[in-house]
Amino acid sequence: MNRKLTEADLQQIAKERNHTILSTEGYVNIHSLIRVECHTCSFIWQPTAHAYKNAKKTGCPECKKAVCSKTHKNKVVSESTRRLIGEKASQRKGSLTGRVGELHPSYKGGSGRDFKNPSNLDYAWKTAVRKRCHFQCIITGKRYIRNLPENTKQFACHHLYSFDIYPDLRYEPKNGVYLHFKTHSLFHKLYGFGRNTEEQFADFCFKYYDLDWHLIKTHLNDDI
Repeated sequence: MNRKLTEADLQQIAKERNHTILSTEGYVNIHSLIRVECHTCSFIWQPTAHAYKNAKKTGCPECKKAVCSKTHKNKVVSESTRRLIGEKASQRKGSLTGRVGELHPSYKGGSGRDFKNPSNLDYAWKTAVRKRCHFQCIITGKRYIRNLPENTKQFACHHLYSFDIYPDLRYEPKNGVYLHFKTHSLFHKLYGFGRNTEEQFADFCFKYYDLDWHLIKTHLNDDI
């Protein structure tokens, strides 16, 4: 029978990977969340102890992205390939300027949100979601940075069950999570906009960040 993975074990693994374990508060077993900082790229994230121990190479998501970027750097693409990419890009549905609602080929019914004129309910919901998530991205642990240029995208409040087809949950704080905008963009790039579900989000957390969404939920502030 394998012995229990201790906090000292985790600290040793982190030291070997040039990381620091920032927090093991509430550590019970390998399914507990820990908070890790990478000193190579300064990224902070929250894997489970099990995911961190068994991660390939260093386990840092940002370092992994950097390696992928270097792999494709200076890659030579032929003129015919560039032309084909341009043709495909011009045919994307998103390029159909002015085609909205039922006129847009991606329309699936339901109603969208008015992002230009958010309602008081929108403001109240976003505030409640931020409080519920302790004012930090629940996946990366990043917090809002003050004094950045105006209109700099930092975070988004994400509906677990999407706004378009779950009207009864639109302004329910427990139906929202606070995400860094890059994480939010990645989710919708992978799962699309509209008809989204909590099950999709759980799948996203597990596949792309080695996180257990149902465990993360237990750390959220639902006494708001």
